Amino acid sequence: MFGSTFYHESIRKVVVAFGSLFDEIAVQRRDSSGNVSKRILVPIMYAPKEKFVQMLNQYPSLRDGETHLAQVLPRMGFSITSINYDGSRKRNTVQKRFRTSASTGVHETQHAEVPYNIGFQLIIAARTMDDGLQIVEQILPFFTPEFTLSLNYSDFNTKVDLPIVLQSVNPEIEYEGDLTTQRNITFSLDFVAQSYVFAPTKTSKYIKSTDVTVFNSHFLDGTIVGPTAAAARIFTAVTGASGINTLPPDAGVTQSIFEYDAGLSVTGGTYA
Repeated sequence: MFGSTFYHESIRKVVVAFGSLFDEIAVQRRDSSGNVSKRILVPIMYAPKEKFVQMLNQYPSLRDGETHLAQVLPRMGFSITSINYDGSRKRNTVQKRFRTSASTGVHETQHAEVPYNIGFQLIIAARTMDDGLQIVEQILPFFTPEFTLSLNYSDFNTKVDLPIVLQSVNPEIEYEGDLTTQRNITFSLDFVAQSYVFAPTKTSKYIKSTDVTVFNSHFLDGTIVGPTAAAARIFTAVTGASGINTLPPDAGVTQSIFEYDAGLSVTGGTYA
């Protein structure tokens, strides 16, 4: 329907870039003296909130003496929640970007990018409130409320700014359940990535030379008309030492005073 198949991986690269922002967060455990006794790297995975919470609820049933909920928390998960067109960042759609490769002789063109806002939700699950607050506090200072990445979408679109805006932070604590039920503490952070999607890239040969025939009908006395040899060289006239534009001699052609389209004049004569 829209032509040849293309795939720039624009949205996929935004997802990878978003997840990589939070892949080095860790929490610290302290002993009774206040010294750091353990450092735990918080894993992150791509999972919607419902699946993420369901997975956590199933861990207690998998106990084998070693595996239980306290060992798999804290943990983070994120997913795409929306993809919406952003008309406030729209540029003229018919504008094109050009790139020419001198080595291959290929001329590439691409229409202007189309702005889309991609919504993300980051879920933080922790066993204790202190673990959850440690993770949140390592994220919030960098969003004011946006954090800008530089992303290479393709060879044609490199180092494009990608602002990621923090919209809200919502803590959720489960109070219901009997005394044997483990408590889950989760924080939901909503983000919007102001990204783009790109049209297909079209290729063609670039112009190396041109052949032009010039017709001039502005002579004062009409001595030379039509595409004669002298008229065809009007716009390739050489400049004499006096600064007056003169045509090269053409045997047998009578040159009279005539006028260029640009308003210049040249004194002619008869060449034998």
